[in-house]
Amino acid sequence: MKKAALGSAIFSERAWHGVARRLRLSRRELDILRGLFDGLTESAIAATLSITSRTVHTHVERLHHKLRVTHQVALVLRLVVEFLKLAGAPGSGVPPICARRRAGRCPLRR
Repeated sequence: MKKAALGSAIFSERAWHGVARRLRLSRRELDILRGLFDGLTESAIAATLSITSRTVHTHVERLHHKLRVTHQVALVLRLVVEFLKLAGAPGSGVPPICARRRAGRCPLRR
């Protein structure tokens, strides 16, 4: 995907690539997950990526298996959890969402 336009814009490119590394996602898997994160249908993702809807559907099925989730909401939540872990990791370069992190008062721990 060329440019994040919707929900995926809340994460920086650095964060997206960090999450992709943590989850061992290919570039195409990341593109499809970003589309899902934006609330796009498989058909809309396919049109954006210039691939067939069936190809997107196959990628989504494989992502369910790879990330051990059973539905698309769980895929999106898995991305958010990985982002939060990455943001809390020292030296990741991804700023934490929780402003109280430096004081040690964020609810999410590594």
